Amino acid sequence: MKELTMKLRKSLTMMGALCLATALSGTAMMASAAEVQTKTEAAAPAQKLDLIGGKLAFTLKGYEAQPVPGGAPGTMYVNKQEKRVMIVGEEPIPAIARASSDADFLNGMKTIKDKQKQASPDYTVTSEKTEKVNGLDVYHIEATDSMGGKNVQQATLLAVANKKFTVIQVISGSKDKAGHEKAVNNILGK
Repeated sequence: MKELTMKLRKSLTMMGALCLATALSGTAMMASAAEVQTKTEAAAPAQKLDLIGGKLAFTLKGYEAQPVPGGAPGTMYVNKQEKRVMIVGEEPIPAIARASSDADFLNGMKTIKDKQKQASPDYTVTSEKTEKVNGLDVYHIEATDSMGGKNVQQATLLAVANKKFTVIQVISGSKDKAGHEKAVNNILGK
């Protein structure tokens, strides 16, 4: 069991990389999102994201896809008008961990909170819960953080299905609570 746990921890490098990219590049991402707009929301094409075999699907409007800074896995989506950044990653569950249930794997992913706290001491969880989205368990963490001297709110969504796991992070300015909630609810299909 100890060997399985160690291999599982190593396999969750995507979560760590996303946390690190968020913490280290958050300032650049938020600054980039705040720069003078080169595209309007109407000009940016809508993008449909279809994750974990279609169990988690949503459309992003007004977001521009970019690589995650530092070469971290996933894709960064920036909405300059709303000054919001999303990082979306999806990876196959490592073969060594496929014998465990989706619920067990999701439970193991909850350590992402600790990784985010290590990457950014200002990271503070304000709420966490598991929500059902089309029959899929999605673990939802809401937190506050500081990036480049600016306060932000951050949602982290974790889900497991079809031998894949996904990590989605939504980063918004601390004053845009309604817009942040709307962006998260769009992902959750609310």
